[in-house]
Amino acid sequence: MKRSLLLTAVVLFLAIPFVAFGQYFEAGKSYAGPSIGLSFLGSTPEYGVNYEYGMKMEFGMIGIGGLFRYWGYSEDWGGFGGSAYKWKYTNILIGAQGNYHLKMDPGSKLDPWVGLILGYDASSVKYDGPSGYNYSSPTSGGLVLNAQGGARYWISPTMAVRASLGYGSMSYGALDLGVDFKF
Repeated sequence: MKRSLLLTAVVLFLAIPFVAFGQYFEAGKSYAGPSIGLSFLGSTPEYGVNYEYGMKMEFGMIGIGGLFRYWGYSEDWGGFGGSAYKWKYTNILIGAQGNYHLKMDPGSKLDPWVGLILGYDASSVKYDGPSGYNYSSPTSGGLVLNAQGGARYWISPTMAVRASLGYGSMSYGALDLGVDFKF
């Protein structure tokens, strides 16, 4: 797990040429990209996609958009009497996000933000094993409201590396790393 996150980070940083352009969050532009993170519920990678559209308001710059997150893993257990059983956990979050972008110097490569996510969380737990045991396979879901914060660091006029930390419902909370493309 730690090895795959480290390998992903190394590939992202080696594959992207570091060019010194002072770009920042702009109104009328879109920002989208993939992310990989570590979910706070289980030691498994969390995969995601982010989208944000920049808007200038009286009080500053905001971004509105959406996001998608997925993580899942399974556990194998030795059962009673030599029979094995397995638990499988899956979590999907689809949400809308709104972020307030903190004002930086015009030439700054750093774009920090704080924001909220309103989304729908769908999670499930499945049991696969010998019959005769009274285990249910619960599913849950519902609306969630989460807080997040993060920053982009611009490495070219149209590409930035991104790090974010989100926390809220019991099923979403992660440290994400990713790449965003401006178009």
